[in-house]
Amino acid sequence: GAVLLDPVAARERIVYEQLLMASAEEGVVASQGLLVPELLELEAVDADIVIRHANHFADAGIQVEAFGGSTVKVSSVPSFLKVSDVRAFLLELVDELHETVGTRKGKAMAYEAFAQGLARRVGKHEACSTDHADALLTAMFACDLPYCTPDGRPTLIHISLNELDRKFGK
Repeated sequence: GAVLLDPVAARERIVYEQLLMASAEEGVVASQGLLVPELLELEAVDADIVIRHANHFADAGIQVEAFGGSTVKVSSVPSFLKVSDVRAFLLELVDELHETVGTRKGKAMAYEAFAQGLARRVGKHEACSTDHADALLTAMFACDLPYCTPDGRPTLIHISLNELDRKFGK
């Protein structure tokens, strides 16, 4: 048969487990300071949400602080984060936080839920290439639950030879 890998979903699982493991072992995820801090000009409501959840950001290795008005300064990101556009990544994370506030998920927002959202954004923004497939598979199979994302979507799917034969009319 054939096994298909969703590299975005695999990266989500890897990042999620890295965040949880680092948080459990050290209490915080190792972060890397940005050479030039990102200044995010947000709506007042969004800036308030970010500041209220600053402890979740800090636990995930993202240092945020108020920078006057509704501007938030981001001075570090997790050291394993390899996204090309940090600003877009952070704005999407803020949008997701904004959507969960006031909902059942927002009221019970634990670090695991924050880590899940962060992992989803990292998986979506990291570049995928066939050159990194072996390393990705090795890292994925080192996870506790390698076959699904934190929200339950599959990272791998198997298509049997019988199903392939049916698809090709044999």
